[in-house]
Amino acid sequence: MISIEDLEKELKAGNLCSIYLLYGEELFLLETSLNKIKKIFGECVKGINYILIDDTNLNQLVSELETPAFGYEKKLIIVRNSGILKKEGKRKNQELAKIKERLVDYIKENIKIINESIILVIVEEEVDNKQELFKTIEKYGTICEFKAQNPMQLEKRLKAICNRI
Repeated sequence: MISIEDLEKELKAGNLCSIYLLYGEELFLLETSLNKIKKIFGECVKGINYILIDDTNLNQLVSELETPAFGYEKKLIIVRNSGILKKEGKRKNQELAKIKERLVDYIKENIKIINESIILVIVEEEVDNKQELFKTIEKYGTICEFKAQNPMQLEKRLKAICNRI
């Protein structure tokens, strides 16, 4: 798990990790980081090297990871508000559990391929950090929680913005 500041430094240096989990309530900074990832990635052709996944097409995630980006070196897959890392209630959603299991297995077995050809960004509001998927992402990727900023952090950011002008 890295801090927002460390993630911003990494992105400012132009360094991209293969797997990201971005979550939390500070949506402005989260969206800013997501946009920086897209900008560093470069040209995004929807359906070819840029794939959007949400709760309606989550079952396609592993097949999208397996499919190469035709004509491009890498593929950017953004999974947004899918609920894949939410804490599950007593009645576990069987389909979601199977998708999580397939994803964990795929990441573990194919991390070398992912590192070479995929940038996977999972953006969620809520995350259960006790899940195996969370632990797998923590092992192989970068996790950043976007907590609400306190007044001192906000002041520091405002000063930095004003100094750039």
